Amino acid sequence: MAPIRRLGVIANLTRPRAREGLEAFSRAAAGAGMAVFAEPATAEALPGAETLRLEAFPEAGVQAVASLGGDGSLLAAAHALAEAGVDLPLIGLNVGRLGYLTAVNEEGFAGTLAHLAAGRFEEEPRTALEARVHRADGSVAALPNALNDVVLSRAEGGHAFALELDLDGHPVARWLCDGLILATPTGSTAYSLSVGGPVMAPDARALVISVIAPHALSARPLVVPDTARVTVRVSEEGGAPATAYADGQAAVPMGPGDALRAGAAARPVRLLTPWHRNPYAPLSRKLGWGVPFVR
Repeated sequence: MAPIRRLGVIANLTRPRAREGLEAFSRAAAGAGMAVFAEPATAEALPGAETLRLEAFPEAGVQAVASLGGDGSLLAAAHALAEAGVDLPLIGLNVGRLGYLTAVNEEGFAGTLAHLAAGRFEEEPRTALEARVHRADGSVAALPNALNDVVLSRAEGGHAFALELDLDGHPVARWLCDGLILATPTGSTAYSLSVGGPVMAPDARALVISVIAPHALSARPLVVPDTARVTVRVSEEGGAPATAYADGQAAVPMGPGDALRAGAAARPVRLLTPWHRNPYAPLSRKLGWGVPFVR
């Protein structure tokens, strides 16, 4: 890969160690000989960075963007870049507890940026989801593209409701439940995992549909090709107020007769990883797969 010399940065300044993380990042970038560009809020806390709106990153020659924070911060950065119409690869740098997507902590900032500056990295295209809510009155509301998942959930304080699932126009199931999760391989280790969904390899060409608190023992997670077009309808009989979410960061209200239509987006999210990184190491660490047997 071409060496990265001009790096953008978006920081989550609400993280407890955000300032310390930015200081570590600044030292690492300087050591790697990188020019740093930051969106306005981040630039105020990062002396030496050139202040630029996200929309101006490409014309300034920015080659990639670093997200400082946690996994949620990286999701927010991906949304912000997409909303700005910017197609640049992302790398997650962690401030605080290590996540799945942001597996590089402060001690690793210098080595990681040195790898980027030397071109020793790989780009991983990750499946994203696009979704729209088609209302019973004919109106349509779009959700931002999601890297992890699109969720249809009962409204706050509401009761279980009936959902109807179609795949590629074919009726599949009807459940009384608290909601449904459509997750990408990246998102399979997030909300979907917590309700019993499978772990999928990041480059798997599949999506997983998991039902939340179904009133039926037969409801099981369903893995489908990433070419599938998924429709989840709030049943007019047994329906109730609901909300659709993209990565838990955007919400669209729904009611009986409304339908959520989703599938893989045409453009993936581009993530950067250093060479020779074990893609399963975060899973092993987070899920305790490397813990010795108790004897």
